Amino acid sequence: MKKTNWIIFLVNGVIAILFGLLALLVPAETIVSLTIYFGLLILLGGLILFYFSYKNFRAEKPYLLLMAEAILAILIGAVIVFYPKSSLQIFLIMIGIWATIMGLLQIIIAVQMKGKVRNSSLFTLNGVITLVFGLLLFFNPMGAIEALFIVIGLLALIAGLLLVYLAFKIRGSVQKVNG
Repeated sequence: MKKTNWIIFLVNGVIAILFGLLALLVPAETIVSLTIYFGLLILLGGLILFYFSYKNFRAEKPYLLLMAEAILAILIGAVIVFYPKSSLQIFLIMIGIWATIMGLLQIIIAVQMKGKVRNSSLFTLNGVITLVFGLLLFFNPMGAIEALFIVIGLLALIAGLLLVYLAFKIRGSVQKVNG
């Protein structure tokens, strides 16, 4: 193994630890920051699309669909960047509605499958979990995502610590081989 490979694990571990700490200590701010980041990515993508649609326009090639997509991406990106909390809430409520409907449908299907398929109770359980998740997102989108983010933060922290540990184990084995 190369001498520098352990550094990759170390850097990834430190980044995961930092992300985990941010998600645990300031989940709301971390969520808003990530929302703004994704909004900027969408905005940048829209600007790039607009550039290429303008090039197509100048070259007398088809450009209208590309320009429409660019304008839509620019508008959506700008709304997300300037209104991150509202955008996130709307998005989470939409996921909540979808999950609530899916949970209800899964429960209905599970009831219809009862007696015809083994372990239909697992499908019922999945439907109930999906329904509860959907209702939580619908009625308290920011609270639900903050709770989820705390779990994500714990997982990132554990993964980061394991990566740092692994990095030093790799470093030690490289030194034994090279030493």
